[in-house]
Parts: sequence; C-alpha cells; structure tokens
Amino acid sequence: MKHFLLGILFCILATPLLAEKTEDMYVMRHSPEGQLFFIRPNTFYSTDNKSEFLFDITHLNTTDTASIKMTVYETTLINVDSVAILCDGKRYICNTVASIYKEKEKKRWIHRCDCIFPFNEVKLAMIADTAPTFVVYTNKSTLSYTLVANKWAKLHPHLCDIFMIIDESKRK
Repeated sequence: MKHFLLGILFCILATPLLAEKTEDMYVMRHSPEGQLFFIRPNTFYSTDNKSEFLFDITHLNTTDTASIKMTVYETTLINVDSVAILCDGKRYICNTVASIYKEKEKKRWIHRCDCIFPFNEVKLAMIADTAPTFVVYTNKSTLSYTLVANKWAKLHPHLCDIFMIIDESKRK
C-alpha cells in the first residue's frame, strides 16, 4: 500500500515536469518592424504512416502573412509545386513554393521548402478542433500529412494559446 501511494504521489508530482509548456513551443522577438513570432517545428505524418512532414511557422505581427517552412522526406528527388492546407471543409493553397535546399540522407531525400500563406488562413487551420491536413503537390505525386486525434488534442491547446498571444500583440 505504501508503494502504491508513493507511486501515485510521484505521478502527480512528475506530470508537470513531463507536460509540454506553451512557452517552450514558440519564440517571440522584438524587431524594428514589430514582434516576430516563431512557432517551433511540429511533425505530421503521412496518411499511410510511412513518412513525416516537419513544419514551423514564422509571423511578423505587422504583416498579414505567415511563412510555413516545411521539410518533406521522400525516397526520390521531387519538386514541390504547391501546398494546400485542408481544414474544416476549407482549402487554403500556396501556389508559390520556394525551395530552400534538397539533400540526400542515407536512403531518403530531404526537401526543405517555404510557403507564404495569409496569416488568417494559417490561424484558422491551427486553431481548428480537428487537425489540418497538409497536401503537398509534387511533380511525381500528391502527398498528404496530418496528425492523429490524440496527438492533435495535446498540441491544439498550445497552438490556440500561441495564436491568441499573436492576436493580442496586434492590438497594441
């Protein structure tokens, strides 16, 4: 019984140490042009769970756009033509994708790209109750990435808090 109670006490005390804090998920820096927000990388997975999609978001609060830098891992060399974010029946698309670099790592290619979306579209997708789906259109195929519901449930409240902080920074 004593071990059981000690185990419960440990779990209660350790939970805050293991939980992700919103403050650790973004960086805010002051710049001459306004406040710059950087939402640290998050990983979504292909619908067949065979590859991952890493992305981060950068936003300057005096602009109406957000930059989504993404890393696509594929077994072949590809060209990313456009990227769409699907969420709540809406489709937000970026037709201009800038390639940052492509490099070979063991048996896969790493494709790093940058897309500029309207800020409100990114915000709506990131604060939606269900996880958005990123659709990457390439010269060879269409790739889809999302997050399972239980992982989205853990990430979602933090994203809501971050976008609320960004909105507040725009009011000042």
